[in-house]
Amino acid sequence: MDDTFKRLEKTTRESLGEAVRGFAKTKTWPTLTGEQTLMLYFRLGYGVDLALALSTCTTGLFPTLENRDSEMIQWAVNAAWDYPGIPHTLRSFSEKRRYFGNDPMRN
Repeated sequence: MDDTFKRLEKTTRESLGEAVRGFAKTKTWPTLTGEQTLMLYFRLGYGVDLALALSTCTTGLFPTLENRDSEMIQWAVNAAWDYPGIPHTLRSFSEKRRYFGNDPMRN
């Protein structure tokens, strides 16, 4: 699983990053391949988790990007994906696999 994830990440990284930047500006997704759609699913899932975690921070450690949707989308879905997004996602998969095994209905 890790090898497949890493291969898909490598082959879709540049084109998906470009698609995210385009969406951030136009609010319209280009046509994506199945592999790009799968990797976008992981990026968006991590971006949502990250945004939820940061929304609870009241210390002012993170800048507000109010009325700056384009920058916020690019940061959460592209920039934060590199680190810690990819390692976090791989770790989550490994933990689920240890717990559930290879049963695709439970992973």
